Amino acid sequence: MLRIRLWQWPNLFALDAALIALVWQATFAGVLGLQISAVTQIVLCLSVWLTYIADRLFDVAKRPLQKLHSARHRFAKQYFTTLWRCWWCVLLSNIGIAFTGLTTSQLKNGAALLTLCLLYTALNQRLSRRFFPKELCVAIIYTGGVIVFLLPNATLWPPACALALLCLTNCLMIGAKEKCIDTALQVRSLSRLPTLFIITLKIICALSLCFLNQAWALPIGISLGALWIIDAYQEQLSVETFRVLTDSALLIGPSVAFCLQL
Repeated sequence: MLRIRLWQWPNLFALDAALIALVWQATFAGVLGLQISAVTQIVLCLSVWLTYIADRLFDVAKRPLQKLHSARHRFAKQYFTTLWRCWWCVLLSNIGIAFTGLTTSQLKNGAALLTLCLLYTALNQRLSRRFFPKELCVAIIYTGGVIVFLLPNATLWPPACALALLCLTNCLMIGAKEKCIDTALQVRSLSRLPTLFIITLKIICALSLCFLNQAWALPIGISLGALWIIDAYQEQLSVETFRVLTDSALLIGPSVAFCLQL
């Protein structure tokens, strides 16, 4: 029987990923002085949840329980049928909300991002046993989700690139810590790159802040700093604790910046 601690539940249900996306969206909109509707927030939240849960369910579909070493994968396997039923209900609800509440422009942007999500899922499942840069794809798609309903706006691209670098750093840190999990799944990705690559990426992400004004640099810089601190103590942390803390680091920066905007 899978033993689950209270602090693991948001990650098991992919609620943390959805919440992080919402806070980043609100922070970006606040800097731009834009109003975001409840509909765009709901659609983003549900879309992120659908993407993460589907990815996990496909990961565990054809793999035996003994090869699943992470809590999120074991949970997905244990409640496989129930989660798929919930997934379809949420998908239909999300489609209905999107078509009744989003503008034509927002629907087009959302459809383009959806296409990327579907392409990522297909390629990841087909190529991951040989090699697939899933961390890079996740970083790009996740950032795309944050800004998709704020487009078009030319000033978005520099901070969006910095956010993508931050997300990539997050994914690679988790991947490096979870090498044993990927090995059991027979998954090959960018996590196999040397530690020096991750350090270099952190430096590049920090340097990117130099090209942003304070409003953009503050949330990204705070989250990056939190990742640096967590990474410094990573050998003392379990895989599950490290993952939750590393994901939480992405929440700290925009939360502080959003509070300052109030």
